[in-house]
Amino acid sequence: MTGHTIPTAARMLPWQKAGKRWLPDMISKWIFGRPLPPSRAEWEQLNIGLFQGDPAMDAVVQWMFAYGPREAKALFEQALENGVDSLDNPPQAIRDFFTVVDRDPEWLDRALLERGVSARQLGSDAAFYVLRDFALMGGYVYFNSMNQTLSRSGSLHKDVSLRLAETGTWLLDVTSKGGMKRYAPGFASTIKVRMIHALIRHHLGNQPQWDTRTWGLPINQVDMQATYLAFGPASLSGCRLFGVPFRRQDSRAIMHLWRYIGWLMGVDESRLATTEGDGLRKLYHTFLTHGLPDDKIRQMGQALAEEPLKRHLGPSRWPGFAEPLRRRYLRAVHLSNASMILGFRQRRQLGLPLFTLPWFPLITAPFRFLNILYHRIRGGRTLAMFRQQQQQRQQAELQQYFGERQQSLLQPDKEHPAHLK
Repeated sequence: MTGHTIPTAARMLPWQKAGKRWLPDMISKWIFGRPLPPSRAEWEQLNIGLFQGDPAMDAVVQWMFAYGPREAKALFEQALENGVDSLDNPPQAIRDFFTVVDRDPEWLDRALLERGVSARQLGSDAAFYVLRDFALMGGYVYFNSMNQTLSRSGSLHKDVSLRLAETGTWLLDVTSKGGMKRYAPGFASTIKVRMIHALIRHHLGNQPQWDTRTWGLPINQVDMQATYLAFGPASLSGCRLFGVPFRRQDSRAIMHLWRYIGWLMGVDESRLATTEGDGLRKLYHTFLTHGLPDDKIRQMGQALAEEPLKRHLGPSRWPGFAEPLRRRYLRAVHLSNASMILGFRQRRQLGLPLFTLPWFPLITAPFRFLNILYHRIRGGRTLAMFRQQQQQRQQAELQQYFGERQQSLLQPDKEHPAHLK
């Protein structure tokens, strides 16, 4: 398939705008390693990516619906949890899929990956702020074409706390020590999320109201790439704004970790980033595929902004009568965080207060920086215990989002496009 055999998606910015060099090349090369705008060939590859899904997992989903979805899913999950050899006469679709993901890619360095996990754990609390208030809130307005899929699946405007909790559970799984080994929670969680994406793509892509010519495929290669990059290089840069002192070797290791996670999620290898600068450049390129206005921005933004007012907060040192103040404080924290990346126009589109200052990141960043620096200097057991405490703190916070519900990954309900009847 080439760029001349498929139409240009309506959501793509025209080449005349996408290829504009608004940042001097000297600065671009220093930060990103290359000029920031895409070349004409890269722009055409972006358009192609909008019409590409995940061939390996899409083939599994096609087999599932031919075999019987519920029974097929049970076989797939058995292979995921116990290996393909645990099945009697495993179906070819399952065998083909696991032949790929059970074999490490040639570039994978397991030791470097684990160093990435250790480095990432230092900024666990900041990383969740970045995920929620930068990647999600900012994504609604800057990467607005993805709202078409999110709104149709009910994600993040129905029971927002639960969706955040499920995403946070996956994030905790993949950034835990040994979490990305075969049969470990992070590996399994990533494959399950990959299947959910393929089920959504199958369901929405077959609906007559889905406009492929405008939006491309649901959860296409470019949108999967943007999502993976938001957790990788964008999270690195965002955590620095919260005072996390990532070093060059930390960046390299974390990027390697997310390169493997992205590969396991079904992102094509050509779209994976090797360095932080390369990742930010690629993320900018995906931004150029969101050129159409969207009427769902306000709905998504307000649902996320109001989430703290409905979240189950659990025990607190705050007295009971101060509970409403506590909720309003948390809402103000998240709005403060988001104000670092949102201008007045974006806040208006999202339905957020126009005059919000980034007081929380500015106040907490110096303390976070000094705290991490102190434990890094102490090293050894002190640093290991600090990492463990950070993970435990994140786990406790996730429980607030789940409330009385059991912690789990996404469990599609009857209205969700990934639900199997």
